Amino acid sequence: MSVYQLNRAIYNWSRAGEVNSDEQADGRADFDVSEYELNDQERRAFIERDIGALYHLGLHEVLVNRFARAAGYQRDAYRKILESYAKPQERMGRWQK
Repeated sequence: MSVYQLNRAIYNWSRAGEVNSDEQADGRADFDVSEYELNDQERRAFIERDIGALYHLGLHEVLVNRFARAAGYQRDAYRKILESYAKPQERMGRWQK
């Protein structure tokens, strides 16, 4: 697993769409993921735009948000996808001890 490479690929993919965006060409269309050292599972999740799998593989939370929005997911749509990964908070305030 190469979490750094996965984070880097997602960042560069989303950045390519921001920098090269004009009416005629989208920088994401010809993005080459093969130059990153991703395993098969990471590459598949990236190509399929699988938000849940990317989060499970260790993609940084900020990049999950950025990737989902750049891939066209609405906030409520990817929030529902990620609900299954949420952990209930078990912390207690200092006055509750």
